[in-house]
Amino acid sequence: MAALFSDDKKWNLDGPHGNIKYWHDLRKEARSFFTTQSGGGSVMVWAALGFNGQVGLTFLGGRQNAPKYIETLENHLMPFAENIEGRNWEYQHDNVPIHTSNATKNYLNAKTVTVLEWHR
Repeated sequence: MAALFSDDKKWNLDGPHGNIKYWHDLRKEARSFFTTQSGGGSVMVWAALGFNGQVGLTFLGGRQNAPKYIETLENHLMPFAENIEGRNWEYQHDNVPIHTSNATKNYLNAKTVTVLEWHR
């Protein structure tokens, strides 16, 4: 039995995601290191790997939701998985809401993909 793993990563171009604290020396004047106008934007990528190789890095456009995740699986994961001899494989992704949505579960069930349980 083979296992395929995938993950995604988002980089905000205007600084760390969710960072609301910073440290500065109170004896010195506070300095701004960057500013943005109209937001800095972000880049999100997705990739998968297994014993037989890896899916090339995929750049994801726009805000991700279950239909877009299913599209990523259909266009990138499934073609990669077809190269596994005997198609005897299981899939693991994390438990973010778009991965555990009913739409995603239904898609994976329809494709007869066994999903490994993910625990922290």
